[in-house]
Amino acid sequence: MDIERLINELSRNIGKALVNKKEDNMLLVNLENDGSSELLRIILKSLISKKEYSKAEDLLFDEIEKSKTEAIYKIAVDFYEELSEKSDEELRENNFSKEEVLQGLRDIEALFNTK
Repeated sequence: MDIERLINELSRNIGKALVNKKEDNMLLVNLENDGSSELLRIILKSLISKKEYSKAEDLLFDEIEKSKTEAIYKIAVDFYEELSEKSDEELRENNFSKEEVLQGLRDIEALFNTK
């Protein structure tokens, strides 16, 4: 999953809704902007609300591969903390588990402690 594609799609949809214009007139989001980590946070929250935990995790690790910033680290920890609050049953029903949450946190720590 490519976050840039998701963000561009999101920006086009928001733009269409706000100004009721055709898609080809919409501005694309530049991921080099400082706000890109906040966009990642929004997309992850959206995927969590849709119970697409694995998809969200894949996206998170794709972004970590591109940029190991303090902001991304905090987003990753918040992501796993939010998942840790889900019941075992809810995680299991959505193809995830508490063990995957714990392993994800360990992976994040390992990735960010080897800068």
